[in-house]
This record gives sequence, C-alpha cells and structure tokens, in this order.
Amino acid sequence: MIRRTLTAAVAVLGIAAVAPLSASAGRPIPQPAFKAPVANAQAAGTCNVSVPTRVAISKPLLVLPGKVSGDCNRAGNQSLWVLNHPSKGDVNFIGWDAADPDLDGTWWVYSTDAIGTQTFQGRGSGNADGTTYTQNSAPTTVKLAAGAWISSSRTGDVVTLKGTSLLYSVSNNVFFKRSAAGVFQFREKGSTTWQTLKGGLWTNSKGEVSLSYKYSKVRDYRFSLYSTSISWDLGSAVTTR
Repeated sequence: MIRRTLTAAVAVLGIAAVAPLSASAGRPIPQPAFKAPVANAQAAGTCNVSVPTRVAISKPLLVLPGKVSGDCNRAGNQSLWVLNHPSKGDVNFIGWDAADPDLDGTWWVYSTDAIGTQTFQGRGSGNADGTTYTQNSAPTTVKLAAGAWISSSRTGDVVTLKGTSLLYSVSNNVFFKRSAAGVFQFREKGSTTWQTLKGGLWTNSKGEVSLSYKYSKVRDYRFSLYSTSISWDLGSAVTTR
C-alpha cells in the first residue's frame, strides 16, 4: 500500500505552522498556495465541511468522502480542515484545492490512526484574490469495527441461538473472536420492532454465547453488541426459526 509521508508544517492563509503529524496519520498536511488575506479584511461568507460522524475502522485504509458547502463552494477556492485529537494534537486533514491532489475532498483513515472523539478544525479557506471565509468545526468519533454473528436451530418447540462477537485487530488487519457484552433480540413475523429476548449476556473467551428456550411460533432473531469505548454497537444478520 502506498503511504504518503509526513511533512513538518502547514501555512494556510497566513496562519502559523502547526506541529508535525504523528507517523500513524500517513499523509502530510498540504500547504495550499494562495494569497494571504488583506489585513483586517472581513470574511466574505462561510465555508462548512461535513464528514462522517461515526467511523468504524475495519481495514488498513478507509477513504471517506467529505462535503463542502457555503459561500466558498466555487471554482478556485482552497479550503483546509485539520483533524485535532484531544490528546494527540493534529492527526489528519481534509480539504479542497483543484491544484493539490491531496486536497480532493477525501479523508484517509488508517487502521493505526487514533480512536476517540476528535474535531476537524478550520485552518484556512480562501480564493486566489485574497477573499476569505469563516469555517465551521466538525466533530467525529473513530472506533474499531465490531462483528456479530448468529446461528440458530430448532428441535420441536425448543429454539437454540448461538451468538458470536468479533473485533477488528489493527495489528493483524483481521477480525478476531473476543469476549463482549451483547443481547439476543427477536422480532415477530410481520413486525418491524426488535425486542429483547435476553440481555446482559457476555460471550466467553472464544467470543461465543448460547441460549435455548421453548417457543413454538416462528420469529426472527439477531445477536447485537453494545458500544464500548473502543468499538461501535452492531447487530448481526437475521436468522428465522
């Protein structure tokens, strides 16, 4: 996989350079080259970025699209937002500049990137003539992807369910079975509402948990995992018994 190496600083619209990114970020913060704003000039309008607010790391590299809107959404504009982590500082970026291939409106999330709640902070938006725009801040939360499986069987009136919990490993870039909290849920045929069959469950060290109970009618079932500080909640595919 091609990785873009880091540079030490960025200067956008006359803003002072920032500290280097950590090596996990994988790309340098670009340095858009356009005129600095006129001293004490009033911003010509707004420039807003929107990015996914819930990101699940599930492979070595995710390339996520962003969207820019507002008065700056025009040809010749250059805009940059830097992702700031509360304990690691500036770790990533997203931006727009037709002259810079790094600023193509995508956010590159590597499996080694920092997890947790972070914020894209505006670091400059303007045109070649010195026109500038105020920028928004965009929070996002990055966690590891979880995996949930379910299998089922029936013997007479007895339904047996087996749930499996997994988590993405950034070391091996695979999902592995692990102990986690979960819940078996059911949905009556013809209904769209999921209800709890048995909650407060924990899978064992092999990532597995089973439940058997008597019920003669056919239902849909799924196994769902709760969110944790490092992983997102997730529901399995549906099984019918």
